[in-house]
Parts: sequence; structure tokens; C-alpha cells
Amino acid sequence: MDNVKLYSSFIKRIVTAPEPIRVKLLKSSNLKIVTAIAEIVYNIIHKNIKVSAATLGQLKKFKKVYYRLIQVKDVISRKQILISNPKCLSPLVSLFK
Repeated sequence: MDNVKLYSSFIKRIVTAPEPIRVKLLKSSNLKIVTAIAEIVYNIIHKNIKVSAATLGQLKKFKKVYYRLIQVKDVISRKQILISNPKCLSPLVSLFK
């Protein structure tokens, strides 16, 4: 969780950016930021971070992407998953208000 606290402002910028800019930000981000995003998703799935019912409904649309993101141990592969699915980060906006 140290990575999440350290890079929270950049993750917020990624999550709130429009899709083309989000892809550019993900491509230029370091691997610790990708790990922090994966930690956030992991904690949401395991109910360590509470989110609203509306947000859960939006997150369920990308359930397969999130599970692949968590199962992959290679950080470079995680980065490729996020770059190929930039829309999966938009439901996380509610966490960074």
C-alpha cells in the first residue's frame, strides 16, 4: 500500500483523464504505478476497500480484466493489460474524489 499512497496523485490523473490521454499516461508510467493500480483492484475484489453499489455495478463490467490483472505476476504484462483496456480504470474515479 506504500506505492498507492506515494503515487495516488498520478493514479488519480490517470483515472480521470480521457481515454487517449490515459493510454499515453499508462505507457509513460513506471512499473510501481502499475503495481499500485493492481493493489487497488485486488483490495476492491477482496473487499478491503469499500465502494458504493453503483461503483460495483460499473466494476462488474470489467471483471475479467481485473482478474487477469491480479493473476498475472509479471508487471510488464500488467501494464500491457491496462494499456489494452483503458476503459477499465474509469470506474475507479469514485475512489479518488
